[in-house]
Amino acid sequence: MVKVRLPRVEWSPVELASRLSRRGIRFNFASGSPDPGLVPLSRIREAVEHVLSEYGTGALAYPGAGGFKGLRVEVARYLRDYLGVSADWRDVIITSGAQHAIKLLAQLLVRRGVRVYVEDPTFYETLAPFRFQGGRVVGIRVTNNGMDIGQLAKAADEGGVVYTIPSCHNPTGVSMSEESRRELVKLAEERGLVVVEDDPYTILSSNVLRPLRALSSSVIYVGTFSKLLGPGFRVGFVVAPGWLRGSLERLEQHDFSTSTLTQLVVYELLRMGVISEVLDKARSTYKSKLSRLIEALNNYMPGSLQFNPSCGFYALVRLGVNAERLLRTAVKFGLTYVPASRFFIGKGPVDSARLSIGVIKAEDIENGVKLLSRLVKDQY
Repeated sequence: MVKVRLPRVEWSPVELASRLSRRGIRFNFASGSPDPGLVPLSRIREAVEHVLSEYGTGALAYPGAGGFKGLRVEVARYLRDYLGVSADWRDVIITSGAQHAIKLLAQLLVRRGVRVYVEDPTFYETLAPFRFQGGRVVGIRVTNNGMDIGQLAKAADEGGVVYTIPSCHNPTGVSMSEESRRELVKLAEERGLVVVEDDPYTILSSNVLRPLRALSSSVIYVGTFSKLLGPGFRVGFVVAPGWLRGSLERLEQHDFSTSTLTQLVVYELLRMGVISEVLDKARSTYKSKLSRLIEALNNYMPGSLQFNPSCGFYALVRLGVNAERLLRTAVKFGLTYVPASRFFIGKGPVDSARLSIGVIKAEDIENGVKLLSRLVKDQY
């Protein structure tokens, strides 16, 4: 008999919610995917055809370390033009989505006992790699102005890694204030903290502050094209400080997971100006959908919002009943969401749920919240 002690690997609550809701769901408040109506399918088809014609079998070759140079150059331009972030293309490392980037960074930065300071709550999927590496995850309170930097200053007396989603936070929807951003950058410099900024949503909002990386080149910036072009591309990137870049390039080659084909397609889409074509509609659509969700919650589930979401895809609510148990009933009525107790560090509220406006149709949001409200009341 083989005697191997495997580390504990748990299913994500997002994946479990997805498994429950593969069919017959009208009110999908669970998915973090972009609105299907915003995915530029015809332009993607055009780019794929061009790539196969231009590169032939080269488009199906093994990827090179760090990613295709042309894409790295275009990402650096994208960061400058759309997000106000200056980066040399050599500092841009292409990854298989943002989650792959976080996993690689966890492998490089975290060893057993290393403190990882995160917002409490935060995105569960990104907690998992830090914990898997043996990191000691320390939760820092979230307010409507983002991470409480005062609490972080009291906790971070031993150095470590700060993982933050400062803009359009997942799962709360809040954004870090300008003052807090500057305080965080200053604190990191004084204490020797490594800041990892996860930023999928700034690009989708017209009223969000520039990323932390725009304030300091010491910040490790993680971005993705999943919310703009589609998560199936699996194209993300890291803007790495010089001391990290070489190691990250080499580690990325351990799995060869970043597809050459999709890198080339995204490269062509950037060159074609597709980002500009998508952005205006995307920004107005998500702003409108989030406003509809907040209004519906205030009307039909008053007091349920835990924070005041300002942008992005998400709102965090308290249902007043066990969220995991209710979900099994809700899917029978064509409604799904993500139970969010495990987004908290330690033991979170069992009635906490994350609602997303990503894929649900705008016209279905109000009726979806009405149905959720009725299902909650039926539990009493």
